[in-house]
Amino acid sequence: MWHDIYFALVEGPNYLNMGQYTETVEVLVLSIIDHIASLLDEVEIKYTREDSVLRMHWKTDHFEDLKIKIVTNKDESWAYIVAPFTNFYEVEESKRMKLAYDMLKESWKANGVKFAIDDEDDIIVIAETNDTDLTGDEVRTLVGHVVHACDTLWEIYPA
Repeated sequence: MWHDIYFALVEGPNYLNMGQYTETVEVLVLSIIDHIASLLDEVEIKYTREDSVLRMHWKTDHFEDLKIKIVTNKDESWAYIVAPFTNFYEVEESKRMKLAYDMLKESWKANGVKFAIDDEDDIIVIAETNDTDLTGDEVRTLVGHVVHACDTLWEIYPA
């Protein structure tokens, strides 16, 4: 049967008379957040879930409780691993230009992450992916890059 269906896809709809098959095939499609949650379980990263947001808490060299969340865009074609840092306008005005410059320089050096300012003027560290075949190791790497980059950002500007 699968051979016939493959050729039907390749050759076009007239190749196969689907009426001859009586099996019902159900396909369960997980949301990307469900998939990432299962990968976090697989690699034993603790998280909590609130609707379509996965939240993690990390203790690092510079943070007692670093908060990271995983979210998607509306059509779930992109996943974002995001750590909020501080509001840009809470930074002393005389230090903002240097901080912005240092963030741009560090974004160039950092692997897999960006230092950015979001719509609410919060400084964030973010990794993003549109990889639909993520593995547990890849998710662990993306989260690890964000955690490490937060410590790097703290060294630039200890908030």
